Amino acid sequence: MKKISILGAGWLGGPLALQLKAKEHQVKVSTTTSEKLSFFKENNVDAFLITINKSSNDDLDQLLIDTDLLIITIPPGRTQTVEENYVDKIKYILPFIKKHNIKEVIFTSSTTVYLSLKGLVDENTPIVPVSEMDKQIVTIEQLLLNDPNFNAAILRLGGLIGEDRHPVQFIVKKEVVEDANNPVNMVHRKDIIRFIDQMVTNDIPNEIFNIVAPVKLNRRDFYTREANKLKLSPLPKFIDNPNADMRKVSGEKITDRYGLDYLYLLD
Repeated sequence: MKKISILGAGWLGGPLALQLKAKEHQVKVSTTTSEKLSFFKENNVDAFLITINKSSNDDLDQLLIDTDLLIITIPPGRTQTVEENYVDKIKYILPFIKKHNIKEVIFTSSTTVYLSLKGLVDENTPIVPVSEMDKQIVTIEQLLLNDPNFNAAILRLGGLIGEDRHPVQFIVKKEVVEDANNPVNMVHRKDIIRFIDQMVTNDIPNEIFNIVAPVKLNRRDFYTREANKLKLSPLPKFIDNPNADMRKVSGEKITDRYGLDYLYLLD
């Protein structure tokens, strides 16, 4: 049993909190909405209303006090102004981690850091972030990995899918989908939670892990299959690109380390 605090209990962090609570870990969470406070109270999870850089430090202290493991699932904003800089948000948290002597951190990152690459990539592939957001994500990863006060597991998540969130619902609204021959790099929320659940039963390593389902279908075949499952139509026109990057992100490292296989999105 660990004492776990989740900073950012939203689409991923909320269900994760309930899963860890069910496994008899002590769980505290932060949220940015009053509605979520009521939800977590009903589920016997201590919750605090926290917006980084805007909330009282007392609330952040209450979240992090007596914590073994901090899981950071704060998503980057859609726009990055000076006030909303993603790196600054994480930097703001670091002194509190040290103050409360937290020795283990999990940070949910993104496989978008591989976007400039081609072919098969894994955690050892040198990355060249292009967008401002990806540069910030890589900076945060290094900040956490190089901090001597704790071990940080960086989880680079593929495109996110859940029961209430599926990209095919937006794909069918398009007239044309290009690069249809490209691989699919996605992961279901249930698999992410399964892997994190398994990780927290062990010591958290200071490493990077991709979490991406080993889907063998290309974009055309994958979206066609998923649209048929959900009875969505009509399908857009799929166009192959002979110069497509064919980037496929390997998620094998975490399966080998923790002895779990992916269960969702598979062929």
